[in-house]
Amino acid sequence: MPNPALLVTEDAPSSLNTLGLKGAGEGGANPVGAAIASAIDDALQWPGAITQLPVTPQRLKALIRR
Repeated sequence: MPNPALLVTEDAPSSLNTLGLKGAGEGGANPVGAAIASAIDDALQWPGAITQLPVTPQRLKALIRR
């Protein structure tokens, strides 16, 4: 795989802090809980089994017992 060439430019710095920095990358963390819940649903072969996050060991054990 070739190394990607990346050029990041910022033409509109943030006025909310002294460095003018803006956040980046936070959007990737949002779907993690849903992906884990979906994987558990698939493993249990029970669509919609996970209805609440976080999936604690106690909740998972209770679902398995059902």
